[in-house]
Amino acid sequence: EIELREAARNIASTRMKSEKAILKLREGTAQYRLTARSIAAYRLALCLISLELGEPPERTAFTKDELEQAKEAFAFAAERVTSILPKFAAGTPQHTLAKRRLRAFGIADELIAREVAEKV
Repeated sequence: EIELREAARNIASTRMKSEKAILKLREGTAQYRLTARSIAAYRLALCLISLELGEPPERTAFTKDELEQAKEAFAFAAERVTSILPKFAAGTPQHTLAKRRLRAFGIADELIAREVAEKV
């Protein structure tokens, strides 16, 4: 349960940063679409974590397409974080944040994969 709550905290934080960032992007651009997809993925993951914790989520049903898009968004986000991780010295706040995000993204990916499997 503690790990799920930590994952939710990290995903919610990432979502909030993305929501602030999208306000500065021009609609219709690739970066805007990518950020919007990421935000949708973060929301979906937070709902799945809430369900896992037995708490009432914002939403309970997702289409297979939504789940697949979220899975792709998390894979891309994890790839980005993994690529910048070596730039941070171990023990620095940036390194710790990146490691926590990767762990949270892994948990989200696992929950999404389980949902996809149930749709089959």
